Order: sequence, then C-alpha cells, then structure tokens
Amino acid sequence: MQIIDKYILAEFFRIFFLAMITLIVFYEMVLFFDTAGYFIKHKSTFDEIARFMLFKIPTAFFHVTPISTLMAAILTTVSLARHNEIVALKTSGVSMLRIALPMIVAGGVISTVSFVNNEYFVYLSAKEAKRIYYDEIKEQPRKSLFSRDRFWYKADDGSIWNIGHIGENAESIKDLSVFYFNKAGTKIVKRVNAKEGELMGDEWLLKGFVERDFFADGSFEEHRYSAHVLPAEAVPSADLDKVKLYPEEMNLIEMREYVRDIRSKGYDATKYVVDMYAKISFPLISLVITLVAIPMGTRSSRAGGALIGVGVAVVTAGVFWFIFSLGLAFGHAGKIPPLVAAYGPHLIFGAMGLSALAYGRN
Repeated sequence: MQIIDKYILAEFFRIFFLAMITLIVFYEMVLFFDTAGYFIKHKSTFDEIARFMLFKIPTAFFHVTPISTLMAAILTTVSLARHNEIVALKTSGVSMLRIALPMIVAGGVISTVSFVNNEYFVYLSAKEAKRIYYDEIKEQPRKSLFSRDRFWYKADDGSIWNIGHIGENAESIKDLSVFYFNKAGTKIVKRVNAKEGELMGDEWLLKGFVERDFFADGSFEEHRYSAHVLPAEAVPSADLDKVKLYPEEMNLIEMREYVRDIRSKGYDATKYVVDMYAKISFPLISLVITLVAIPMGTRSSRAGGALIGVGVAVVTAGVFWFIFSLGLAFGHAGKIPPLVAAYGPHLIFGAMGLSALAYGRN
C-alpha cells in the first residue's frame, strides 16, 4: 500500500498546487482591479503597489486553501475511479476508507500549515498591507494607534482621545477620556470622561459625561451631564475604523488576551469569542472538506468525469461556506453559542463524509 499511497498523494498535491497557484493569481487580480482606482487617484508608485500586493499573498493563500484542497480531493478521486483503480483496490480487499486515508492525512497536514500561516504570517502581513495602504498609498497621517488594551487618537484640534472599546463599524465607543492641552501643548487644561458614545448623524452623543477644567493655581471645576454632544468631525468614524483591531490582524494568543481584556472591562465579547474560535475552525475546513469530497468524487466519475468534478467542488464549497458564514453570523449576534457557530458545520459535514466513506456504496 505504500506505493499506492505515494501515487495517490502525488496526484493529490499536483492538483492542489495547480489549483492553489491559479486561485492566488485570480485573488490578486481581483484585489488589484478592486483597488486600482485608489492607485491611480493617489499616483502610487510601482514599489508601493508591488509591496501592497506582495503582503496580501499570505491572506490569499489562507483564503483559497480550502477550495484548493476540495478540488484536489475530488479530482484525484475522479481520476482513480475513471481508471478503475478504486475498483481494483476494493476487489483486493482494501476498504474505501483505507484508499482515502492518504488524502485525509494530506488534508490534515494542509490544515496544520494553514493554521501556522495564519498564526505567524497572515496577521503580520495584514498589518503591513494596511500600513502601506494608508500611510504610503493614500498618504494619510497616522493619527491613531492601539497600545496594550487602549485606543489612542490625536484629533485635529490637538486633543487626545483615549478609548477603551470601539464598537461595530466604529460607530460606538465606550470608556472614553479626552485630554485638551494649552496652546503650547505642555499642560492639560481640560479632561472629559464619558461611559459610552454613539455616532448620531454628524454628532457624537456621549453618555455619562463628566467635564473637568484645570486652572493655573491647581484648582479645577467639574461639571456632570447625563448626555452631551461633540461634533463628529472631532474624531471621524473612518479614522477609528483604521485603528480598530480586526481578527485577521491578531494571532490566536493576541485574540485570547483581547477577549480577556474586553470581558474584564464588562463589555460584550461574544463577537470576538466567535472570531477566536474561527481562527482554528477555518484552517480545519481543509480536513473536513476532504472527508466530504472523496465520496462525491466517486459519484462524479460516473456522472461525467473531471468537468463534473470541478462543478461539484464549486457547489460543495458554496454550500459549506454559506452554512459556515451563517453560523458565524448567528454567533456574532449571540443567537447560538460561539463553539456551535464555529464548529457546527464541521461536525455536520465531517460526520456525513465519514459515514459515506465507511458505510456508503462507493
């Protein structure tokens, strides 16, 4: 069986790498045409564009890995079935599960590589691509940063905004402190605190508002309001969106610490918990999809061969992605537990695939 295993793996990885290269090139082309307008508008140099596209490759690799694995598993099985190699092996007493074992192991290896890529390359390249896009291509000055567990922003009027949590779409904030300085920028003359704020049209509506004015003799005046408004241009939502942390810009350890920090402050961390579990569940798709693809490949060989196999791969990927995305959406909304949201589709498809391999009439 070792010779047969090597033969199956050689065919599997030949198709996998061919699909991977094709899809990454397509991904980069779509990305380029999608952002070409900004490149032209800001007169970007070839070096800037090339580096931006280069740092997007790890993300492209991560995203296209499952469909590449799916196509490799289906087309390899189709090839084996069309040449009656599966029939010959089963006639010799080899079970379908044993025939599929090399591809299942390959799916597991690919899942591991995808996870490592996400942990050590994707989040770093995503940060650098974002920096190149805003700092070099669009030439927008960096007014904000994330330090430890707080967001810091320097407004155009010289004030410093310190924010504990930025909400969805950067249209809500919590645990806000604003520091105003004298003209020389050497002393704090006023400090504003608010429990939470929400963007309402062209204004920030701040609740639990406390304002303290500091004077030269060391005294201060304090004013409290249940609600207060500040102009939206003081801190544009688009600027907050730049500094807000996204799952692809954090590895699993950073994500876990971020979730722990959000919870310790009393904020709802449900969305981030789902995204944290998804950092493991997404790479696992390659293993799960292999279990489903092999039984489908045997049926596709009887229905029309490789062309049908490609069609089945696309449809299967679409169905899985729809269910997976739907689960994450329900998880983000708190409708289902985060573990179910991230791993539910894997259990369903994995059980179906294993059942078909072990008991199905392939």
